[in-house]
Amino acid sequence: MNLIESKAYRLIEPGEITEVMLQHEFRSGEVVIQPTLASVCHADLRYYTGQRRENALKEKLPMALFHEGIGEVVFTKDDSVKVGQRVVIVPTIPERLLHDRESKETERSIEDNYSKNGVFLGSGYDGIGQSQLVLPAENAIPIPKEIPDRIALLAELNSVSLQALRHVQDVLQEGRVAVFGDGPVGYLTAAMLHYMFKIPKKDLIVFGAVADKLEQFEFASTYLVDHFDFKQYPDVTTVIECTGGRFSEHAINQAIDLIEPQGKMVLMGVTEEKVPINTRDLLEKGLTLYGSSRSTAKDFQQLMEAFRDPTYQRALEKLLPEHDYPIHHAGDMKKMMDETAKHKGWKKTIMAFEW
Repeated sequence: MNLIESKAYRLIEPGEITEVMLQHEFRSGEVVIQPTLASVCHADLRYYTGQRRENALKEKLPMALFHEGIGEVVFTKDDSVKVGQRVVIVPTIPERLLHDRESKETERSIEDNYSKNGVFLGSGYDGIGQSQLVLPAENAIPIPKEIPDRIALLAELNSVSLQALRHVQDVLQEGRVAVFGDGPVGYLTAAMLHYMFKIPKKDLIVFGAVADKLEQFEFASTYLVDHFDFKQYPDVTTVIECTGGRFSEHAINQAIDLIEPQGKMVLMGVTEEKVPINTRDLLEKGLTLYGSSRSTAKDFQQLMEAFRDPTYQRALEKLLPEHDYPIHHAGDMKKMMDETAKHKGWKKTIMAFEW
């Protein structure tokens, strides 16, 4: 076992980032990754702006933010990963891979992303905002040479969509598929349905609230939710909800109005508040609802194959900004987060680390 020193940009309290030195144990079966690119998730912004519940902030801070990232392997103690490889970082570390936690055997098979005693980078566990990230080798997915860095960076957000779609992949061809949400998650989910699951434009419906955003969904039929008659639109048998926040209530209930009897819905949108839903029609229609959160290494592996497709890459590029934020010190990171919080755009915010 070795000790690895890592320079980390830790969020101490909302709005305050400071540089600290961390020490990580480096054991057999692990790799050390130097992050090169990371992107900002809404979850990162909720921590940074203090929009999480007070008890959650007290429990999880201080910590280094970010769970969407790629990097280069600088040390390895596992034959499956080589020094110098570009890798996508899988932020879910299940209990079975944590050396300091005794895994409890159970008769039930639980997916890694729902492991109760696992950890997740940037959520109560220091994330990608540090110079030397020590992870199980399973959490480092090699990036094929055909995939540019900035496309590979979108793997984590896409992996969440792929994990969600696994719940309904066997029924996607039974009727029309509707996606609620015109933000990045909605866009990537709809793009995945088209390019990976081969849902044609005529059978792929996207509902949103902003016309300019919906124009980006060239591979889907799009509608504004205002004044749309959800009860009269036929043949939708699968719905993916990607709104979250204060829009969740409207989207879920509109989806219940829209969907055919015995249809299936997957809920992906995160909200801090409880959401009232129309249980009468949900029961009357015999609907199935799935909750889906985060992802696993196998999702990333599948995406690395799918991302080889140049046509898919061009669709993904729409979420990439013109410029990245170079990060040399904690002040750069604070400036980047302040600007991102103030000007929440449709495209991702990307930081390029200069260690």
